[in-house]
Amino acid sequence: MSEVGIVSWASYLPSFRLDRAMVSKSFSVNSGKGTRTVASYDEDSSTMAVEAARRVDLAGVQTMLFSTTRPPLMDKGNASTMAAVLGLGDAIAAFDLGGSSRSTVGCLKLARSSRELTLLVGSDIRFGRPGSDDEINGSDGAFALTLGPNPRVKIGEVASVSSPTMDRWRSEGDVGTQTWDDRWTAEQQTPLMVSAGEAALHTSGITRENLAAVVVSSPSPKVNAAVLSKFGGKTALGVDQFGYFGAADLGIRIASALSSAGPRQHLLVVSGADGADAFILTTSDNFSPDAGHGDASDAGISVSVIDYLAWRGLVHREPPRRPDPEIPAAPAVSRNDDWKFAFTASRCAKCSSVHLPPQRVCMTCGAIDSMDPVPMRDAKGKVRTYTIDRIAFSPNPPVVVAVIDFDGGGRYRCQLTDVDPQSVQVGMEVEMTYRLISTARNGIRNYFWKARPLKEKTS
Repeated sequence: MSEVGIVSWASYLPSFRLDRAMVSKSFSVNSGKGTRTVASYDEDSSTMAVEAARRVDLAGVQTMLFSTTRPPLMDKGNASTMAAVLGLGDAIAAFDLGGSSRSTVGCLKLARSSRELTLLVGSDIRFGRPGSDDEINGSDGAFALTLGPNPRVKIGEVASVSSPTMDRWRSEGDVGTQTWDDRWTAEQQTPLMVSAGEAALHTSGITRENLAAVVVSSPSPKVNAAVLSKFGGKTALGVDQFGYFGAADLGIRIASALSSAGPRQHLLVVSGADGADAFILTTSDNFSPDAGHGDASDAGISVSVIDYLAWRGLVHREPPRRPDPEIPAAPAVSRNDDWKFAFTASRCAKCSSVHLPPQRVCMTCGAIDSMDPVPMRDAKGKVRTYTIDRIAFSPNPPVVVAVIDFDGGGRYRCQLTDVDPQSVQVGMEVEMTYRLISTARNGIRNYFWKARPLKEKTS
């Protein structure tokens, strides 16, 4: 039976960038240089995980594992909803395994021990009080890995060591993570990560001289530098500039490293959280970085400090002077879940007209109950017409609504996101993205599909 390893990989970084210099200026703190990634007001760890998973090959996936430190919902699992959005079918086994950044390594070990094709997704949003470590050194993002037989990348035995050291923590209700001084963290964490890395090298029989790259995942820049120095410092990851991605950090860095790797190379991966874990990745003879998608672009949409704080609920804007929206009910949500989650339309078997939302009666030829389902979540389209609403309430005003004509047929009116209102024009190419629409007073999070400007693949 074939060895289990990584079959495909991808990462997703949100479009918005926050200039750390603006944070320093606003709060009179040293927030460092460069930019950090910021999830939009309509993104959370679930929607970002979906975006990463849409970039890998999902054919044949039987199990899905989701790791995050900031799940949108508790008690109710998030992975099962994401599986529906991705069109993985009811037979999928979907599980949430989170609460700690180290949960991602746990998911990886579970997937590595399974003979089923497993989708592993990790996603996180990092923020805290102004000037906090999560704000300065954190970034938002997600990754997806498929693991199964006949891999492009083999995963060696995972060397682990656990530690009860309280270097960072977040209690229930806390805005962000609390940390001790980075110098103390480095004293505690660096020896554990070096020990795990040396154990992984010893078990695999690989020397430091044979390593093509070293991938280090830790929330402490000081620890990262020390561990890299110990193992040769061979790294050139495009995501280093953004900082730490929490539960998504390990996967994002693996995706970035693989997207610049070559055949028959060895990569040492060392992760530090609640101890340390390390393992060797070995690319196959026919490995190609084109099999994955490592998102490391520094280009993005600039976001102001005030908008960033408002999106995270740290400042509150005046709400609209209108009645509260109607709270969505669970039974109504379930009546057409293929449409709501997987964005599945209907195509008339008689005249091939596409209907969004799906219909029983064709609006073109009048045929009744002659419809076939057609997934539209990956369809591309063009803006037919649009309006900019400066009165409707939004966490990111103004609201841009457009009528989209899809390639291959179908028309739909929806909101645009990740867009500069001044850049919208008729004929602009767009793609669909799964986003948060609203959060009701009873905690129900209502999601649906929006359109955004077409993104080109980066690697």
